[in-house]
Amino acid sequence: MKVVSGNIKFFSYFILLILTGSLLLQLPWCYVEGEPVAYVDALFTSVSAVCVTGLSTVPMDIYTNQGFFVILLLIEFGGLGILTFVSLIFSLPKKKISLLNGKFVKEYFIADVDYNPRKILKSIFEYTIIIQFMGFVLLLPALYLSGSKDWVFDSLFLSISAFCNAGFSPYNTSLQPFENNFYVLTVIMGLIVLGGIGFIVIKNCSQILQGKARKLALHSKIVLVMAVTLIVGGALFIFAVEEKKCFADYSFIKKIFLSLFQSVTTRTAGFEVTPQGSFDASVTIFDTLLMFIGGAPGSIAGGVKTTTVFVAVLYAIDGNQQRNTVKIGNYQLPPELVNKAITIVSRSILLLFVVTILLSFSESASLDAGTMRISELVFEATSAFATVGLSHGITGSLSTTGKIILILTMFIGRTGIFAMSLHISRYSTEDNQVGYPKESVLLG
Repeated sequence: MKVVSGNIKFFSYFILLILTGSLLLQLPWCYVEGEPVAYVDALFTSVSAVCVTGLSTVPMDIYTNQGFFVILLLIEFGGLGILTFVSLIFSLPKKKISLLNGKFVKEYFIADVDYNPRKILKSIFEYTIIIQFMGFVLLLPALYLSGSKDWVFDSLFLSISAFCNAGFSPYNTSLQPFENNFYVLTVIMGLIVLGGIGFIVIKNCSQILQGKARKLALHSKIVLVMAVTLIVGGALFIFAVEEKKCFADYSFIKKIFLSLFQSVTTRTAGFEVTPQGSFDASVTIFDTLLMFIGGAPGSIAGGVKTTTVFVAVLYAIDGNQQRNTVKIGNYQLPPELVNKAITIVSRSILLLFVVTILLSFSESASLDAGTMRISELVFEATSAFATVGLSHGITGSLSTTGKIILILTMFIGRTGIFAMSLHISRYSTEDNQVGYPKESVLLG
């Protein structure tokens, strides 16, 4: 019952935040014209902000600074809240987190929560604020020189949105105005990466630099290896395909920067410098895979997580099929961890399949008219589930039913992976203690 109570607290936090945001976004002073959008669009924006996705059914230039401020708060409480505010619920007013609540937080937030939780939560808050402030300071001169009217607020908004991997921009065309400003793109990429690798890895690296630890933990090694591999590998693939196509008229340096930015933003953030419809079909498929993978566990990023995919792929290639184990160097991962990775990946694929089918029904009129393609719906569904926020420009054209489907997909993508992992962890041990008659079926 206590675990169920933890689930209720977790989901209640998000639902309350989303509903509050949707009501605030119905206020006239949030809009330039003073006329609120339809409630389903306000709800969509609120869910997208809280789930740090970045998809929007309405143009961003309809919002006033007050409207953007509401969105900014939703992003911060949705992103930072997943690491601190929710965890705080389980530690206050107690000095220590209970065993069950500790397991709850550990599964999704931070691995060493049992050790001095208040100190850990304080560290998370401090490192988040420091990084966001640094991003804000670094963006200030660039946005001032760019002629941005609200350069101070825009710098703050972009810094928080980038670190939280939200993908929201105060500009109607995302970051396309900065396609030639490599300084801004570099700062944004840095914030995205720091927000996407997680507190555990940053803390581990910090301890090594301070001489408090001698080597990286296995988790940190996997996260960093996967991050570098996906970012560099993705950039090389995009560059190779688009060098003489989408990027044909650009300088060599610009081709490199745009390839690198697309690789970084696709996996976790959702900022757009190059319109997604401009890319080759092979890049779109590759980007869909990157979105599905997402960032690291314990971070603000979405997706099924890099370590999950690492374990699942390693098991498929070189796992011990008899014992359900995976060997990494001198370490062997336990069967329950391997089962968890495979289950999360397979259930996520199944969910995306169902969402795509539902969208194909809700948007059948547009599909029949040729104004939408099924590949665009797959991309949109994956973007919503992985809380990325990239789109081929069809979000605003979705039917009300289609918008509701994506609202649920974003919410499940943000909270469902956690609920799924907790459910698997909770019952795997119990199931192993019960004896069932064995039977086999033909496979493959």
